[in-house]
Amino acid sequence: MPWFCIRKAQIDTELRNTFERYGVVAAQVVLATTNYFVHQGKQLNAEGAGEPLLAWLTEQYDKADRKETWSLAMEGTITVFVVLGVVVEGWQLLCNFGWLHFGCLHCP
Repeated sequence: MPWFCIRKAQIDTELRNTFERYGVVAAQVVLATTNYFVHQGKQLNAEGAGEPLLAWLTEQYDKADRKETWSLAMEGTITVFVVLGVVVEGWQLLCNFGWLHFGCLHCP
């Protein structure tokens, strides 16, 4: 669960642009089937760009994993605050009905 760190792929900018144009799913399919993809107007075999492609896919996975980690953390935090709000409001409701006298804001 990477909170801050992403393994940045050290690859050529043009090759990165090509990978980003194809996207993660298409890059995975090309890598799995050892097909060709077009890079700078030429067909490039996936085996020839295997290491940069794997590094870029790792970077994309790390980005998605970090987003998921932060989303889960925010969901947990929001849930805690909602539960806390419900408990405090319930406590005050019990005080207003006179069923509870400990910790009420309006009780002496």
